Amino acid sequence: MHATVFTPDNPSPTAIARVTNPLPAPTECPFCSSAVRVASHEAVYGRDYSDWPWMYHCTHCDASVGMHPFTHIPLGTMADRQLREVRKKAKAPFERIWRGGRMTRAQAYRALAEHLNLSARECHFGWFNAEQCQKAKAWAEGIGLPNMPAK
Repeated sequence: MHATVFTPDNPSPTAIARVTNPLPAPTECPFCSSAVRVASHEAVYGRDYSDWPWMYHCTHCDASVGMHPFTHIPLGTMADRQLREVRKKAKAPFERIWRGGRMTRAQAYRALAEHLNLSARECHFGWFNAEQCQKAKAWAEGIGLPNMPAK
């Protein structure tokens, strides 16, 4: 008997069931209106970065979003290079809050959701636009632990 090989075209039903708030798969790039395709990390970046190296990618403007492992469900919304960088910079001080023990991860997300006037279900850095990222970063830096190094 052989193991099932999962792909975005043949995702794991168990993995899909674990995603509590799935977004629809993108079909059109929000930045340039070109078609979005499923691509591997290797095809886009030259090498795979995880056990689930799949993403949605716009070949015209390079916007992309990863997928939840072993599913075809996007991790967030499509992001161009600039938005990916803004999200990354906003998430680092937020993660220092819960990794440093100031709050649990769940408490930190609930507090951030309240600050951003979002439901807890909508509070995901991968869903944020640039303005929400700036607000999240300012909030996290305001309550964070300034002596904690970024991880």
